[in-house]
Amino acid sequence: MHKIVLFAFIFCYSLQVNAVIKSSTNVDSLLSLMTLDEKIGQMTQMCFSTITLDGSKSLDLNVDNFKQLIKQQHIGSFLSGSDSYAKWFDFVTAIQKVAVEETRLGIPLIIGIDHVHGANYINEGTIFPHNLMMACSFDKTLIEKVAKVTAIETAPVGLNWNFSPVLDVARTPYWPRFYETFGEDSRVCAELGSAYIKAYQYVPEIAPYKLSACAKHFIGYSDPKYGYDRSPSEIPMQTLHEVFVPPFRKAFEAGVKTLMVNSGELNGEPVHGSKFLLDTLLRRQLGFNGVIVTDIKDIERIVKMHHTAANEKEATLQVINAGVDMYMACNSYTFIQHVKELLSEGKLSMAQIDASVRRILQLKKELGLFENPYPSKKLLDAVNTTENRKVALEAAEKSIVLLKNEDILPLSNSTKILVAGIGANSKRMLNGPWSFDWLGAAEAQQPQNMLTLFEACKSTFGTNNVLLSKTERILSPADKKQFLKDTRKADVIVLAVGEQPYSEFMGNINDLTLDADQLELIDAAIATKKPVVLVLIEGRPRVITKQAAGVKAVLFAGYPGIEGAQAIANILSGKTNPSARLAFSYPLSNGHTIPYNHKPSEFNIYWKPEPAQKWLYPFGHGLSYTQFEYSDLQLSDTIITPNGTLKASVKIKNTGKIRGTETALWYIKDEVGSISRPVKSLKFFEKIDLNSGEEKTIHFEINPQQHLAFPDKAGLYRLEPGRYQLIIDNKSLWFSLNN
Repeated sequence: MHKIVLFAFIFCYSLQVNAVIKSSTNVDSLLSLMTLDEKIGQMTQMCFSTITLDGSKSLDLNVDNFKQLIKQQHIGSFLSGSDSYAKWFDFVTAIQKVAVEETRLGIPLIIGIDHVHGANYINEGTIFPHNLMMACSFDKTLIEKVAKVTAIETAPVGLNWNFSPVLDVARTPYWPRFYETFGEDSRVCAELGSAYIKAYQYVPEIAPYKLSACAKHFIGYSDPKYGYDRSPSEIPMQTLHEVFVPPFRKAFEAGVKTLMVNSGELNGEPVHGSKFLLDTLLRRQLGFNGVIVTDIKDIERIVKMHHTAANEKEATLQVINAGVDMYMACNSYTFIQHVKELLSEGKLSMAQIDASVRRILQLKKELGLFENPYPSKKLLDAVNTTENRKVALEAAEKSIVLLKNEDILPLSNSTKILVAGIGANSKRMLNGPWSFDWLGAAEAQQPQNMLTLFEACKSTFGTNNVLLSKTERILSPADKKQFLKDTRKADVIVLAVGEQPYSEFMGNINDLTLDADQLELIDAAIATKKPVVLVLIEGRPRVITKQAAGVKAVLFAGYPGIEGAQAIANILSGKTNPSARLAFSYPLSNGHTIPYNHKPSEFNIYWKPEPAQKWLYPFGHGLSYTQFEYSDLQLSDTIITPNGTLKASVKIKNTGKIRGTETALWYIKDEVGSISRPVKSLKFFEKIDLNSGEEKTIHFEINPQQHLAFPDKAGLYRLEPGRYQLIIDNKSLWFSLNN
């Protein structure tokens, strides 16, 4: 009889569990069924390298290791990995099958990936330009296209959590993650970042599958005091609110579901251990209710790097008390044990654990993982298509900035071209870092179906018109001799110089000047008296001031992606008319590097006049093969009230001979403020297509709350009466705000 009763109880309990995990999953009901071990497992994220046969990112599953992690440690999330679509599909299917069908509650895994510029950890994925280059397009529609393709190519293999976009505002070019940002302007970062999030998280073509973006890295990561990655930032709270908070606030308005924390420290506190930054500012003031995840092994960093905790157990307490929901443990299980001990000692409460697990389960529910945990073969039909590659080409063409052109570009089809430099015949340089590998895969692992710059130039200008010099840099007299010999048959020398791919701290440098051996190559080319075109393939602006003066043309290509070579060749030939503008200030010299929206006093050297040239190329600079003329700037009034608006308009005419696209940048200068104001701030931007001779009138509506107010150190916005200057191109008008 007792056995029958017990059997009936177990049967009813099983029915209850199964009912909870159906499509109408009730998060609180599921939470109530979970053991402590199951809850802590949901808060733990492990690297795939812990469950692969060789301990690498290649996806050959070690079944025994995985089952131990999922059944004993109850791990709820994994990240990383790199392989083909076929391998990804089989791998994710296998691990989800165990999680869903062989565990007590059948909670599906959520799988994270750094698809930061396309499906860059899938062998056949489409690789786009990095964010810094995309920002130079100033094109939200283009950002949306890229995000959509990335989602379409990511979803089929069950990679449901993308650690992208980076919303850090890049204020120092020394910082080695400069290229991962949308540049130095807060508004550009906010607008482009939120456009990416909306497009990535809401893609009807992948229904019923859903994906989550991740806003990172909250906060202050991108302005380290000395420029090194993960090193301390010292940022006044007023500056934090004005410069670094807006992209995250805009992301929350866009509905971003998750957030990754800055690995470094801000104003003396490791951000991932700061209750003020993660609870008071992020949760309470900014209202973020999604999942907060650390970056990799950040609890360990509190002990070993920041030294604000004596041991990992104490660091774990700091992180959970601060408000972190999930720890990116990667290959360590100490977090699980430390949480148990802290609970038993009464230093953590079950309410804290439940709050984090509830958010994680809610995320899984919102992504539809309980209904659709497995990859989709049907969605694989839309990956690696010709159309996706067209978007990659468009993205690269619209992101490459023509910085200088002394009547040399575009080149004629009959021009004899010598291509040289470290980027001349390299795919790795074009795709850059975070491409099939953290540091960028080796040349042999790069896609077979992409061109190098040399190959693209041959295809565009003809095989007989393009030569390749094997001299990538001048390290010896023999190198110089060989290079000069190579130049004899050329009419024009195209030098692809810049930076070999790097990631995070591996890119720390002490000097922004381009490597001496590459500068010597440029000098040797200039000395031939033949026209030299510089193509800068780099993740941040390296100083080239002396050499830039001696060459005929300069292109900033950044890391332009899988179609980057063809995009460069199209611009060199004139097939594509460049339209990009710099989303950062290109430094004039090594040492002081200052963004465009600096304070007036930042160039205040009492015994010297203010320099006429502050940058080699300023923020917003970019040339076209046609010319644009601005005229008739007008304001609907000269006075605005706090609740009113002003309508601005200006005419733009294409006065050149070919069709072109102009990037209109509207700035406002606040003449006097109770807190010192920037010399000018970008307030609105748009793209205008114009045929030769065509003129259009564009408009900008000034809203005082959006465009004139600024925050104090508490994040409270001030709107102050006074005079303001509206600036676009070389035109400006003054107006006043009256209470």
